[in-house]
Amino acid sequence: MIKRFAYFGILLVVLGVLLPSMSVAAESLSELEDRLNDLKEDKNDVENEAGEVSSEKKETSEKIEKNEEKQAETADDIDSINAQLEDTRAKVAAKENEITTTSNQISETEDEIKQTEDEIKQLKEDIKELEKKIAEREKLLKNRLRAIQQNGGDINYLAVLMGAQNFGDFVNRATVVNKIMDQDKNIMVAHQDDKEELKTKKVAVEEKQSQLEADKALLEDTKASLVAQKDELDSLQVQLDNQADKKEILMAELEEQHGQLEEYKMNLAEEQETLNAQAAAIEKSMQLVNQDKQRLEQLAKEKKKNNNNESSSSNETSNQSPTLSSTGFSKPVSGGYITDRYGTRGGTHYGIDIGHATARAGGDVPIYAAADGVVARSYKSSSYGNTVFITHNIDGQIYQTVYAHMKYTPKVGTLQVVKQGQIIGYIGNTGRSFGPHLHFELHKGKWNINKSNSVNPLSYFSM
Repeated sequence: MIKRFAYFGILLVVLGVLLPSMSVAAESLSELEDRLNDLKEDKNDVENEAGEVSSEKKETSEKIEKNEEKQAETADDIDSINAQLEDTRAKVAAKENEITTTSNQISETEDEIKQTEDEIKQLKEDIKELEKKIAEREKLLKNRLRAIQQNGGDINYLAVLMGAQNFGDFVNRATVVNKIMDQDKNIMVAHQDDKEELKTKKVAVEEKQSQLEADKALLEDTKASLVAQKDELDSLQVQLDNQADKKEILMAELEEQHGQLEEYKMNLAEEQETLNAQAAAIEKSMQLVNQDKQRLEQLAKEKKKNNNNESSSSNETSNQSPTLSSTGFSKPVSGGYITDRYGTRGGTHYGIDIGHATARAGGDVPIYAAADGVVARSYKSSSYGNTVFITHNIDGQIYQTVYAHMKYTPKVGTLQVVKQGQIIGYIGNTGRSFGPHLHFELHKGKWNINKSNSVNPLSYFSM
């Protein structure tokens, strides 16, 4: 970048040599020889600079290759991170499914525990009822046994039958005896069945109680597993976020590398264009000086031949070199208003911004050359947009004016001679601009990258 702007310095020096030649009337041959020698030296300097640019082009190409390698590496890294992201997302989804399954298991286990508790409660009620029935039956059986013991240890069913008064009484007694015997038998069977059922239900209670304890233990384990799974999910989510952040950083680096690569290419192209402009400027300067030299040599021959006085030659002017205005600068826009002054933005605004209502409404507002001069460069910049640099020679002082953000392609070309007030373009919004305006700079001396020669334009004209 610095070398590119150094080329502008050489170009301005060349134009500084060229501009005074436009107003020369009859310089001596020796002065023209000196000027021609200076131009030859400048040409040698440009050739040397061309060699340096060639080396810089090679270095830039190497930088481009390295950047492309870095881009490839970064792209591979991003592919790897994308794969990791997909894997982590799959793990997150699987873990979420596990958590859902575990939550369902907890819910099912809690339902089973509730059901088991209800079953145990019912079994205990059944056991209580059986124990009551068994106790009552045992009381009845004890009374029966006591009656038997009081009758000699056994019930004499035959005596009962033989004591019948008649056949009908016998039948009745036989029926009663059968009923008593059946009843005793049923009591004993029922009593035994109840005892077996009581035993079974007590075993069932113990089993249900064991199942209940096991279900409760399983529930606690499942809940602990759920907590662990949620912790794992949180960890996976953090991992996912970190991978996404890393991808975002790498993507930003990749975009920055792309930007740097494009900047390298643009700088390389601008350097070549600047070098070509210098060569053309030097060639044109040498042609004009040679024309002046040939004219003076011809005048000297005619003077010697015709024995004329020096006044005839001193009144000669070159029709190839128009006389530039030395009346100073005029404002580059008719009307308009200042939107940003010189020295604002912490002192880094090296010009003034001029706005215009017509331009803001979409209309065309002409931009005029602030003084007579030669277009040093007319091109489109990534930052300045459509831009014109004009070199001026006013009272022997070199000035440089800059007109940036033009709406259309400039109406003047590089090395074109312009007059004060000539339309060179229109207010626009190209390049790094936030609304239609003219960014205008004035440099007393050569324009350089540090803009150390910039001055406040409003010290040279008023708006």
